[in-house]
Amino acid sequence: MLTRGNGSSHLSFWLSAFALAACSDSTTDAPGLGTAGTGLAGTSAVAGAGPAPAGSTSVGNAGRAATSGTTGSIAGSGTTSPTGAGGTGVTPAPAGAGAVATAGMPATGGMAAPMPMPGAINTAGYKDPGKGPWMMATPDECKMDPAMFDDTGIATYAVYRYGKLCHIKGGDATGMMYSATKTLGGVMAGRAAYVAKDVAKTGPGTGPIVMEDLGTDWIASPSYPRRDATISHVMSMVAAASSSLEDSALTWRYDTIGSEAINNMINATEKCIKQVPGMPTSAPMFVKQEIFDKLGMGNSSWGGGAIATGWSANLSDMGKLATLLLHDGFYGGEQLVSRDWVYRMSHPNFENANTSYGALSWLNHRGGAEGIGGNISTGANAPEGDPCAPAAFWPKYPHFLSKATDCLATKGPEVCKQMHDIGVFSAQGLNGQFLVMHPGLDIAIVARNFSGGDGPLGLWRAIRPGVVAKDPMFKGDETAFCAAYGAGNYAPDLVNPRVAPTM
Repeated sequence: MLTRGNGSSHLSFWLSAFALAACSDSTTDAPGLGTAGTGLAGTSAVAGAGPAPAGSTSVGNAGRAATSGTTGSIAGSGTTSPTGAGGTGVTPAPAGAGAVATAGMPATGGMAAPMPMPGAINTAGYKDPGKGPWMMATPDECKMDPAMFDDTGIATYAVYRYGKLCHIKGGDATGMMYSATKTLGGVMAGRAAYVAKDVAKTGPGTGPIVMEDLGTDWIASPSYPRRDATISHVMSMVAAASSSLEDSALTWRYDTIGSEAINNMINATEKCIKQVPGMPTSAPMFVKQEIFDKLGMGNSSWGGGAIATGWSANLSDMGKLATLLLHDGFYGGEQLVSRDWVYRMSHPNFENANTSYGALSWLNHRGGAEGIGGNISTGANAPEGDPCAPAAFWPKYPHFLSKATDCLATKGPEVCKQMHDIGVFSAQGLNGQFLVMHPGLDIAIVARNFSGGDGPLGLWRAIRPGVVAKDPMFKGDETAFCAAYGAGNYAPDLVNPRVAPTM
């Protein structure tokens, strides 16, 4: 069941909580890249995915930092393409065509970056400014043409790609983020999870917290809503409104001020980090040391007193947090948040309750939900999300959190099938504070005070012409680009295949 929000609930985003789930030891930071169905470069193509004409050049999912020694193709027939071949899978292009290798430069002779050792991920493909300032890139470096952006209705925003600043408009003043703080809270929880991953678990409330732990193992509070709710239920906002925690009875309700459940999570996080020598014992000090300082977010602050609104930031800092999420929790040369944790944040945990909300982040969807594409000032929403952006689906259903047999798209279960796991996700706050992540394109769009224009959908619509104009495959054909990218079948800049956690 889904308890839908309304304008008034969105208007009270400024009261929203800095929700935290604490740490998890169930994550795996370096899953193997050879698992079936991950869209690995060089694997067989997906039927019906091919926007390219027969024999034309294709771009595989390896993007600027390919993860395989061969280059994949986007194919219409579902057949396996030859090494380095492009095209539809019916009439392949000559060997050597279609490769896109490290740093976005075309490969020669069909050669792509070498495959990492089994169990490793290609961290060399993740680029970011570290603690330093953003470097301004040229349009060619960013593979986009800002002159083609249709951004007359957007006063203050920035676009980041490949770990560089591609465009900024309206200055870089610092201001309140309101409910976008929730997603920062998810990152804080994930960082706590990571620093405590090696602490021995000797009983309830010790060691690293797993999302499937009972909240009562960690939260000693009379306001905790259900004795049988897990950390996953709390982070997904289904703990308070559900009549029971049976999958079919789960009801999503936005925890606007955090008082229903998520305010309790700061206590759990602090309890967890106190076990780690050298870690600050208060949540605000932890966020400063382990997130703001490590990412070089020098204009950010969070008081942490009530876990409500509280994060204050500028576009530069917003871009750094968005880049951390784009890059599977890897930033500044180290893993700060596990890949599994970011996956949980960026995918629906309980589809029967809400397809457009993960763990403290909003998700693009294909119906039956609210969220991305919504006008945050009115509570309106795009009924089926953004059609020119991929939706957040798990690779198979049911997954271990939900009993849903498919992604619950209103257009039918066939929509659930994607070549690449690249769903767009976002942080959203009152008065138009947005962080929008496009993993398949390595693009983050951040905006301040953009109250209108369909939220994340409007931001992507504004810059998309400039992105498609420089796209190496579609070269300005926005209709064909949207057909492929929106279906999850085009991911030229996905550094590593995303691997769904199993527990």
